[in-house]
Amino acid sequence: MDNDGQMSLRMVVLLLLGGFTVYVSLQHPAIGVAIGIGVVVMALANQLIK
Repeated sequence: MDNDGQMSLRMVVLLLLGGFTVYVSLQHPAIGVAIGIGVVVMALANQLIK
């Protein structure tokens, strides 16, 4: 979050990317895999955006 309590654009993009990845993964079940993929994608995107 920014100093004024607002979410940054970066945070919104990362959350949307992670959520979308988990949703797509859930269409081909295995909840553990879906959550793992979401976390990995968010971590990689975070590193690439820096």
